[in-house]
Amino acid sequence: TLNQLEFGNDVVNMERFDLTALVKNYVQSAEILTKQNGIEVRMEEYEPIYVWGDEYKVEEVVMNYFSNAVNHCGGEKKIIIKLNQEENHVRVDVFNTGTPIPEESISHLWEKFYKVDKARTREYGGSGVGLSIVKAIMESMNRKYGVENYTNGVLFWFELEKA
Repeated sequence: TLNQLEFGNDVVNMERFDLTALVKNYVQSAEILTKQNGIEVRMEEYEPIYVWGDEYKVEEVVMNYFSNAVNHCGGEKKIIIKLNQEENHVRVDVFNTGTPIPEESISHLWEKFYKVDKARTREYGGSGVGLSIVKAIMESMNRKYGVENYTNGVLFWFELEKA
């Protein structure tokens, strides 16, 4: 649960797994959702990339970022996913076209129950806990995560250690 994560009582099961397969499988499983919303998802083909992390929890992070991208996608209606390999870590980027997040909201995004647009969040049934779960998971694995605004959309990212 989120409470267990927040208070560090949740067991983190660090293991070596293929990040490429995890992300690709999740994107494929969400295809119906993206098609229903008229969203084009772009992800290049990547070789297997092995990382250290809690596979189940990393999948939850991917799921949260991706469902946020679907719910906030606008403009050209594109979601672009990238796996950027650095020397000792991999950064996963989930970008969606649409309206940038108001600057004053950026620092609050990771707070439990925080919603930028309450009326809009009600429309798709968002609870406002998704990003606080991401924060708790990434901090439990001591890895970085964040968000960046662009003129044509928003990019959420997280990093994992290469295995």
